[in-house]
Amino acid sequence: MQKIIIPNPQKESLLAQLVALYQGLQKINLSDNLEFDLSSINWFYPFLTLPLSALIDNFKNKFIINNSKTIKSYLDIINFPKGIDSTSDFSKQTQQFKNYIPISILRKEKGKEREDLEYLFLTLIYNNLGKVTGAKNAIYYPITELLTNIFEHSKASQGYLLGQYYPQRNYLDICIVDTGRGLKRAYLEDRNLNISSKEALIEVMKGNSTKSSKERGYGVRTSKKIVCQALNGEFIILSGNTALYSNNNEEKFINLPNFNWQGVIIAYRILKPTGVIDITSYLE
Repeated sequence: MQKIIIPNPQKESLLAQLVALYQGLQKINLSDNLEFDLSSINWFYPFLTLPLSALIDNFKNKFIINNSKTIKSYLDIINFPKGIDSTSDFSKQTQQFKNYIPISILRKEKGKEREDLEYLFLTLIYNNLGKVTGAKNAIYYPITELLTNIFEHSKASQGYLLGQYYPQRNYLDICIVDTGRGLKRAYLEDRNLNISSKEALIEVMKGNSTKSSKERGYGVRTSKKIVCQALNGEFIILSGNTALYSNNNEEKFINLPNFNWQGVIIAYRILKPTGVIDITSYLE
């Protein structure tokens, strides 16, 4: 059995979590014979937690954590790594801990049940952030659009969703993960475009759909604009061996040598809205 050591992020930022994820998962072949050593991690933010949960759950791998009661309690609250895929379990889990939103597994074949679970997740997020005018559209749009992309483009049978609001820091973290075919392969299979992971991200951000039809694919690009500009947040999308990091002031591609995420990871962080939000100018 191969042991995979995931280091503790040096900071709480999204970029620091990306570094920790990369350091832990580079140069490994994903299989069902791994043990994830998470004992160095002092706190689990969604961007680091959800991809690891997806890998452990998908491949039925083992994991170990440190002896901290706080860590164990938090992982229990969010149902790491198996997650929740029913509305009744979700409601029960969030009754006491409304800031801690459990790992939600949205299954393609469940249809109405999946939509109901997604709605509960969105409602809890919105209630945590406060009912500022326009906030509902700004919060709902990116999540629903990005989840739609999982089932329309990745060909994954399920998607993973995790969120947490930090009232003392006044921000919300969201992470969305799939372990499907990834962007590069989607463009190859559906559009016959043999391009790199970075080029695939560029196509996505141009609004060029992976579908073979002439349909435009504005969902990810528009979601990024809403997160970074309307909500003054930061946004990361990762597929294959490349990530794109964006905030309201900068945008950069990050090459991840000896790394390959077979699917897509999206993580973003937004501050609690304090004024009126209007997303209409960011829609396409």
